[in-house]
Amino acid sequence: MLVLKIVDSHMHLGPCNIFVLNITKDQLTNYIQKYGITATIVQPFPGAPDPIKIHNEIYELSKELSGKIYGMACVNPHIGREKVSKELERVLREFKFVAIKIHTAGHAISPANPNADVIFEYAAKYRVPVMIHTGPGPFSDPMNVAPRAEEYTDVKIILAHAGFGIYTSGVLWLAKKYDNVYLEHSWVPIYDLRLFIDQVPNKVLFGTDLIENVPVEFAKIEGLRLSTDVKESVLYRNAKEVFRLPI
Repeated sequence: MLVLKIVDSHMHLGPCNIFVLNITKDQLTNYIQKYGITATIVQPFPGAPDPIKIHNEIYELSKELSGKIYGMACVNPHIGREKVSKELERVLREFKFVAIKIHTAGHAISPANPNADVIFEYAAKYRVPVMIHTGPGPFSDPMNVAPRAEEYTDVKIILAHAGFGIYTSGVLWLAKKYDNVYLEHSWVPIYDLRLFIDQVPNKVLFGTDLIENVPVEFAKIEGLRLSTDVKESVLYRNAKEVFRLPI
């Protein structure tokens, strides 16, 4: 039986006061072991009471599970440029985090907002992608990403949840138009996932988002009966390239 490598592009650690969620270290570790995950990109929730603390915990876990955990920074851009810059510099330079998150709903910010400038500047500086929440919630229309995709052509932009079944046509249009726009598929309906894979197979990234959603996302992949080559692209190769993972 062929065993494929798997990169989960969207997972969290710690509590979230906004959405009343929590993922513990044990839950995350058990998930990785149970499903044979090659690597997981882990970020704080947007409602983390102390995102700096969670960044530290992600880093420590990455040392415990060497090669299995890679960090994604998530700080509220509205706290001020100086504070955001200090934390991004720390985690990108010292911890070698591989991405930055903009949570449009959780932090009430459009990607086009001037307060988000610092996110894209640091992404360009450290050559890491920016993941942006799309779907439900204010400021989460993926078309808000277009100006940034044009301004920062060298920064890869990942549309988290790929529109969440709400903005399917929009995210597909963006992925086709812009070389630097990719789709992370957690929570999308299976027929949307089929459409994305048929249209832009090299731009679809596997992601789960929550422990409770893990079996659902794997079931969608299996249900589509993809060829081995396409399945490997979605589960592993696309994310390896986007995050520049040494795996």
